[in-house]
Amino acid sequence: MKPIRMHSFVTPTFDTISNWLVNHGRVLSNISYGNSNGDPSRNIINWLASGTTPGVANTDFTITHALGYIPTTIIGQDTNNGGVLYRSPATAWTKTTVTLRCTTATAAYNVRLS
Repeated sequence: MKPIRMHSFVTPTFDTISNWLVNHGRVLSNISYGNSNGDPSRNIINWLASGTTPGVANTDFTITHALGYIPTTIIGQDTNNGGVLYRSPATAWTKTTVTLRCTTATAAYNVRLS
């Protein structure tokens, strides 16, 4: 869905701002991460991975994905022990794998890449 362009380059008024918000609300209400890995019919292509981090904190571990491109970021994460997942500075991400580290040992994680 494309936004309706009714008020290009006009001085903002209550009416123009209201129309802008209504229009953008219609467009943004259809954005979805989806519930399956790599589903191209979703607005935001992403990959969800789950697992357990190594038994030593700040140790590299690798996740395989099927995005078909090098992900740019972690868009969401969750661990069972408060650990934070972050990029490994030692290994570059590729079209099929990402290498991460976790600030805590043996954390069960869920991470979403995009």
